[in-house]
Amino acid sequence: MNAIIKKAALAAALATASLSAQAVETRISVYANVDSTLAFQQEDGTALPDVITLNYYPEMTGTGGRVGGLQPWKLPTRIFTNDEDKDIEVSLRTALELVPTLGNVGATPVPMTVSLDDVELTTASQDFKAADLFDGAVPGVSKPLDLKITQTTPGPLAAGTYNGMVAIVMAQKTGTP
Repeated sequence: MNAIIKKAALAAALATASLSAQAVETRISVYANVDSTLAFQQEDGTALPDVITLNYYPEMTGTGGRVGGLQPWKLPTRIFTNDEDKDIEVSLRTALELVPTLGNVGATPVPMTVSLDDVELTTASQDFKAADLFDGAVPGVSKPLDLKITQTTPGPLAAGTYNGMVAIVMAQKTGTP
């Protein structure tokens, strides 16, 4: 009887050990956008943020106060290049618009303005002249350029959650400046 109990205990221990020995699989997505001639980064050379959150100011009615709406967002950036003699074309892939998520009754899309160094960006390419960008202070690095995202027409918005994607496209011009 004692041998049977020992065998049963051994079988139970082995079953428990085999059930608790589970494999773990971890997946991490790795992404790199490599252009050996051009990079658009924060002023200190770190990557631009993948996500930003805009703060909302309520309207101050009856006081002559602020209009309300989304707080403007600004980030100092620089263009890094291995050919600072070439002009840079800059555009938006699509116009930025914050779209309300499902269930936001009365919410409508919010047009947004994106600017770089106080130049409003659109879907049409705009030339940024190499002579204006690269002052020679740091070879291959542009002067600081403020990237700004603002509500095109400030004003109150319907309560809810909004989201959108901005895609800034930069390319060195192939011809001589």
